[in-house]
Amino acid sequence: MKRPTIRISQFLLLLILLVLAVRHDTEPTAAAPARQANILNNPSFEEPYSGGTAQNWSPWHQELNSNPKPENCSERYSVRPQWSPEYNGSIILDGGRSQHIGNQFDTWRAGVMQTVSVNPGSTYRFTFSGTGRASNDQYPIPSDTSVNLGIRGGIDPNGSGLWSDGDVVWGGSGSPHMGGGSGNWQQFTVEATATGNQMTVFVQGDTSGANQCRAHLDVWFDKAELVEVGPPPTNTPPPPPPPPAQPVATNTPVPPTATTTPAVTPTNTPVPTETPTNTPEPPQGGVICVNAFSDTNGNGVRDEVEGYMAGVTFTVSQGSQVAASAVSNGSSAAICFPAIEAGSYVVSQQPPRNVEMTTAQNATVDVTNGSTISLEFGSRPVTDDPGSENGEATPTPGDGQAADEGSGSGPSPLALLGLGAILVAVVLLVVLIVVLIRQSRPTEG
Repeated sequence: MKRPTIRISQFLLLLILLVLAVRHDTEPTAAAPARQANILNNPSFEEPYSGGTAQNWSPWHQELNSNPKPENCSERYSVRPQWSPEYNGSIILDGGRSQHIGNQFDTWRAGVMQTVSVNPGSTYRFTFSGTGRASNDQYPIPSDTSVNLGIRGGIDPNGSGLWSDGDVVWGGSGSPHMGGGSGNWQQFTVEATATGNQMTVFVQGDTSGANQCRAHLDVWFDKAELVEVGPPPTNTPPPPPPPPAQPVATNTPVPPTATTTPAVTPTNTPVPTETPTNTPEPPQGGVICVNAFSDTNGNGVRDEVEGYMAGVTFTVSQGSQVAASAVSNGSSAAICFPAIEAGSYVVSQQPPRNVEMTTAQNATVDVTNGSTISLEFGSRPVTDDPGSENGEATPTPGDGQAADEGSGSGPSPLALLGLGAILVAVVLLVVLIVVLIRQSRPTEG
């Protein structure tokens, strides 16, 4: 009888240790502090791509001294580069794609941008990672480190969507050159305080320096983030000043003082003279305002029920020189180009892929000093497109907002596993007790 009792005691001890271990594993741990929300759409530059740029991002570039281009790349100049998704996993930092911008032999300054809604007065931090390669040899030969890649980020605190806006806050630049097949990613950061309810962020590569022409001039961007780091200041009124001290009354009589009234001397009052006024000079240059509307019925006129179209690139040019450019964001607020010098200009629209124009592509306008010219261009999605071979979605009017993913609740899988282990242990204990009891009974005969 002692031996079965010892076995039962040992098994009960093992069962208690098992239950304690399972309970320890299934106890909830303290929740990690909440991470600041990234308010960018498609921050890792994933598919689909349209016109070479990732969804929710728009291209921008600078044309400088490009007609004619300086001979032998002896001076700084920039032309329009090419945008494309990167498929090589060695040049992807986060997710399945990275945003590539590059050119062959011709130098360039360009990037992509995105406009998002923000809280006026709040401070935001924009970070992203970049890398680049400049070489006359094919990949993966290491990059020529003598070339300045000019990678940096910028924030327009009023969300105008213009890279050339004077109030864009640009961060420091760097040139993280690739070494062989290594990405050599570097993180870039810039902060700014929102002056309105929108903010535009820019990523940039700039290879436009003199003597920087190479057979391959490429830059990649990935893993972007825009977070709120400081709420708007509160207006706390200062405390009121203390009341002035009241003088203490005394009963000391003050003897009268004899005063002599002086004789009044007549004075010559000068006649006022007219003060010359500075007549302000009339403003130099004019303003061109543009927008893109969603012409769903294709009649070339924006009706009251029709909204606005995002992703349409506007260019203001004079001959071969581009004076300004921007991309519509689907807002009813027009994009205005200020300080356009007087003269004749061509304003053109370039809709994104799978979108057709319902108005003329170009419009010629004459800008005079102090004038404001407003234009609206119509376009609509192509309805008979069966779909892109590359899986690109047809653009839709207005700003798209990513749907928030809901979070479920209920017992965790680890807790269910622990409960099941306890039940199995209990069953085994009952079986063992029955077996031991039967073995302890004396045999007959």
